[in-house]
Amino acid sequence: MEIVMKRIILATLIISAVLNLNCPAAGAWAKLGHATIGHIAQEHLTHRAQKTLEKYLDGRPLAAIASDADAYRGQWTMDLGFVPTNIGEARPSWIKGFDFSTPDNIVPYSHMITVDQEFNVYPTDNLNGEYIDNIAYYVTKLAQELKDNAENMDPYERYKKIALIVHFLGDMHCPVHIVYRSDNLTKGKFKINWKGESVNYHGWWDKFIFDAYYDWSFSDMASLVDIANKKQIAEITKGDIYDYAQDSARSCWSAACKYKEGDTIDRNYPTDARDLLFSQLRNAGYRLAKILNDIL
Repeated sequence: MEIVMKRIILATLIISAVLNLNCPAAGAWAKLGHATIGHIAQEHLTHRAQKTLEKYLDGRPLAAIASDADAYRGQWTMDLGFVPTNIGEARPSWIKGFDFSTPDNIVPYSHMITVDQEFNVYPTDNLNGEYIDNIAYYVTKLAQELKDNAENMDPYERYKKIALIVHFLGDMHCPVHIVYRSDNLTKGKFKINWKGESVNYHGWWDKFIFDAYYDWSFSDMASLVDIANKKQIAEITKGDIYDYAQDSARSCWSAACKYKEGDTIDRNYPTDARDLLFSQLRNAGYRLAKILNDIL
């Protein structure tokens, strides 16, 4: 009965994701961005990886599950042993005052990477006893677990791990999902002015940058972004997950530093930032495909 219920939950989650693919939402890159990354990755999977994912995801594409982690963020990371449920004195300053009284708020949702002044990503999620955001560490762990034992995993647990990898690769390539410790730039959590409104800079990169593409499908966006040749893709996917995270942090540095509290975003900035948006979506898609090809 328990296995049947888990399969029902899995099917429900995937169907829900398909129905909501093009709906606007918060979360890094919004649903359009995450689905675009998933679609690009799908197009660059090996035949073996395609067939394996088809079996593991009941035939659903990566684009359909790309934003599931946003809906089940805290619970999944806690279930899989990420982000301790009781971090006590190790709790970093950015989550002090966080409401831990309800199940959904037991833990902060880790969907960032943390880098030093050289853009190096820390090797774990603990720095001198302090919990730090590090999804590069989590993706590395999840990928190894799937590579070692995917076939024998509980279907729902396997689905969660695949969905988190898909989503985290997208998060990793978003400018405001990178914590630059040396400059105390933490996730763009400050207010800026955009078209006469006070909005969160983190939220601007998560959502408002896609305003110009509001009526696009993820396949439309992917066709515009997925333009690299084989040699370029080989260069983009060279290295490991930590190399990907470091390259992303270096590429996003100027965007993360572009504005400060109270600044007004120039109306032309979405056009100016378009090249970065497209390259980050493209890189995330190719790198996601590389990871999945390696582990499946």
